[in-house]
Amino acid sequence: MKKIISILTVLVLCLGLMLPMTVSAATASASLTGPATVRAGDTITVSFNLNGSGIYGVEGMLSYDSNQVTLSGTSQKIASPWKVEFNGNKFAIYDDSVEKPINGNKTLFTATFKVKSVAVGTNIKISCTGVTATDGSADKNLGTISYSKTVAAPLSGENTLSVLTVSNATISPSFSANTTKYTASVPFGVSKLNVTATATDSNAKVKVNSPTLAPGKKTNVTVTVTAENGAKKTYTIVVSREADPNYQASNNNKLSGIKVDGFLLSPVFNADKTNYIIWAPYETTSVKVSGTAADKKASVEVVGGDKLAAGQDNIVKVICTAENGDKKEYTIIVKRAPGHDGSVDEKPQEPITDTNTNTQQNTEKAGSIAWWWLIVVGVSALAVGVVCGFFVEDKI
Repeated sequence: MKKIISILTVLVLCLGLMLPMTVSAATASASLTGPATVRAGDTITVSFNLNGSGIYGVEGMLSYDSNQVTLSGTSQKIASPWKVEFNGNKFAIYDDSVEKPINGNKTLFTATFKVKSVAVGTNIKISCTGVTATDGSADKNLGTISYSKTVAAPLSGENTLSVLTVSNATISPSFSANTTKYTASVPFGVSKLNVTATATDSNAKVKVNSPTLAPGKKTNVTVTVTAENGAKKTYTIVVSREADPNYQASNNNKLSGIKVDGFLLSPVFNADKTNYIIWAPYETTSVKVSGTAADKKASVEVVGGDKLAAGQDNIVKVICTAENGDKKEYTIIVKRAPGHDGSVDEKPQEPITDTNTNTQQNTEKAGSIAWWWLIVVGVSALAVGVVCGFFVEDKI
């Protein structure tokens, strides 16, 4: 009996020693993935992916044809505590802590390449050779994994139109693929141009921007063609739309505000008050003045404000022109202090404005008309006198 027990004990111990040896080796598979299409001059990135269970280390060699591609760099993608180290083209990927094995599908690193000027149809091949994975006690040979693509033809740069038509207007000149500037005129009743455009290359993209046409103004309608390689060409139609026959242009020529950078107006701005004053130290040689029109359709012009004369009243004019052309002039007198020694500059001339120019032209025109009337009246009086003289003489 004792002998049987001893034999059983030995068998149990032997079985216990054999159990660890029955654990299976590491299981893993790897792949290299990259872009679906490759062209000469492209920058491509390939990813080294591992799908495994209980993996604590991977190593191998990155291989490629240097006549086809240039390696730009590599980048680790698996998180710490894992490390990816390259020694030349040889790589080692491991976990020093032996705490977090790879379980599942992981991207371990990426490699970026620049494709050289190779011929269309060239086969680009990037590989990882001699790849092995380990679970710490056994290795699995994964052999060679590769990414391979045939170099495609370059993207087209064709960005012209083959057709450009407008159904509710006539463009000038007649359409030509190489002509990018056109004009058109439409009546007031046409508020939008109906444009049809077709690209010469079916792979190009066409975008028509046909905004609402402003009455009485010119509006740019554009057609942009984007080639397959990103090159753009824009066709422009400048459209003149007639003004609304019932529209009354605004006569609002008032300002809603005047601003002088760094200074305060005196008195406080009032749209109905046109005269203001600011005091400036001698060190101020110019002021920046701006005005805001009460009506968005009005325009504002500032005349003066630079080369301020010391010890003098310097006039700055802010002119608001209403939509209908009516003008309103606001005047700012900039009183610049004399020099520190009491010196003053010559009195500045009042800035010339369009309003003054128009007034001068009207005065000259009126003077010219007055002279012509004087001459006409004089000649007429002389003619009457001569005729009357002859009449009286005949009576005598």
